[in-house]
Amino acid sequence: MTDILIRRARKSDLLAIQRLLSTYFLDMEKLETEDFVLAEINGKIMGCAALIKSESHGRNFLEIHSIAVHPNFRGKGIGTRLVKYLLTTIEDLSCGLYVRTTAPIFFEKLNFKKIENSEKLSLWEDCEKCEHFEKCTQHVMNYSYKF
Repeated sequence: MTDILIRRARKSDLLAIQRLLSTYFLDMEKLETEDFVLAEINGKIMGCAALIKSESHGRNFLEIHSIAVHPNFRGKGIGTRLVKYLLTTIEDLSCGLYVRTTAPIFFEKLNFKKIENSEKLSLWEDCEKCEHFEKCTQHVMNYSYKF
């Protein structure tokens, strides 16, 4: 495969990010273009992921958000490269790093551990209000970093 460039997103990447996210019915609500890192192949955006600071119930934490890889490029390590890049940008993990995902096996390979579904309620206020909470297919996972 051609070289994959992982880089921070620029404002000019907004349309490409929106297009990629829409493939998976994801949106950019409460996200800025600059929150994203991109996987670029031959000048085309083939993957994206965001790292955001979140706050809920007076608790601050980091969240990996809106990971998307072009369907033709899935299974080629792009998602892994994006997450690993984001991990290198984190200066302080003391507040915790979390992800809500329907792909827990992917994140387990990257040292994330499943935590109780009830922890969603203490992390994300939107889960409290969700009518589908009891049937939710998203797993909540915490990054287990090693020193």
